Amino acid sequence: MKRRDFIGCTGKSLLLTQLYYSCSPRPKSLNNSYLVETPEKRDEYMVRMLKTICTDLGPHPIGSKEYDKAALTIKKEMESSLPAVELDTFNFEKWELRSEPELYVGDKRLETYLGHGTTGTPDNGLIGVLKKIEDKGGIPYGLVDKLSGEIKAYVTISQYGKAVPLVYYSFGREVKCPPIFNIGKQDVPELETAISEQLPVRMKAKVTFSPDTASSNVIGSLPGETDEEIVFLAHLDTVYSSPGANDNTASVVAMLWLAHAFSGTRMRKTLTFAATTGEEYGKLGAINYSERRKKEGTLNKIKFLVNLDSVTWGPNMKINTADEELMSMILAIDQELNIPGTPLWETKDGFQLDAKPFSESTARAVYVNSEGYNLTHLWHRPEDLPETVPVDCAENFFRIFYEFIKRVQQL
Repeated sequence: MKRRDFIGCTGKSLLLTQLYYSCSPRPKSLNNSYLVETPEKRDEYMVRMLKTICTDLGPHPIGSKEYDKAALTIKKEMESSLPAVELDTFNFEKWELRSEPELYVGDKRLETYLGHGTTGTPDNGLIGVLKKIEDKGGIPYGLVDKLSGEIKAYVTISQYGKAVPLVYYSFGREVKCPPIFNIGKQDVPELETAISEQLPVRMKAKVTFSPDTASSNVIGSLPGETDEEIVFLAHLDTVYSSPGANDNTASVVAMLWLAHAFSGTRMRKTLTFAATTGEEYGKLGAINYSERRKKEGTLNKIKFLVNLDSVTWGPNMKINTADEELMSMILAIDQELNIPGTPLWETKDGFQLDAKPFSESTARAVYVNSEGYNLTHLWHRPEDLPETVPVDCAENFFRIFYEFIKRVQQL
């Protein structure tokens, strides 16, 4: 995929909420568990969905027509197995990159990505000299105007390898802060040379902000005998630079496996599955959904909250939870089912990333990530393609949390 293919996602929103709500009512009892009844069928389903969303659409950041198409795809899949499905729509101010970012040290061009949510440069770009700075947000370099001495832009370094876009809040900044350009670790010597030899550094990137842009979470529920809920979250959006097969489309598909697997059943607790938008841009979708639940007075109906984010980086699931009983349950399930890999109990806080807006609830939260296959170089990169997804990792997640759902019914 060439970089120009994901620059400038334009066009009107494709959210067809009214059209979907005008359809005839769906059956109250849907059973499509056969879609995911074997590992082979789950594998086939994963491959099909990754092609539809990541290959055919490519990057699908919040507010783009590609995201809207991805959301409608997920909605259709949920509707095949869940009796209650909706688009949870809200408006926000959309950030859009309108030109390919440029960063030159002298006459040498470096690969770079502009930070999501930062301002762009003037049309003719910026020119100055580079200097090391002491910044509270951890930004290591500033582009300084020679005449005024003012810092006009910033340069950051990718933690995993090649350049990636990093969101404004990664450095304690607010939206519309000065431009933040990211480069790969391999180009750090070029910056050091620029500083020592006082070479001219040029940067250029065009950006627009569009207010009142619509985007949607996709929410599907399987009603239980009570209104107590087990909620699963997985963000569907990507950064503008990546088709996001591992981060986080494969996790969304693994969540759909669970929805299909329990379709046609009626358990004690209601199961809710939320494919969220805007996780890569300030957790906007999760914030909107949690605020809505608060206004409806249903936030504390959520008894268990599981947020899955990049569960295919490796076979070792990284479990964050403050709940020792739930962690013991997960470890017991892992041992009983002889799941490959080893669950790792990390920090004792399950309210991370998309789960954070739900921290005011009384839910018992679990955040699931993974590691072990040395795939972090794909993070936010164009190379995060469907063929890089190790489906066995999603299978590990599915087997553990399929059993998890059954066991927490009595808690």
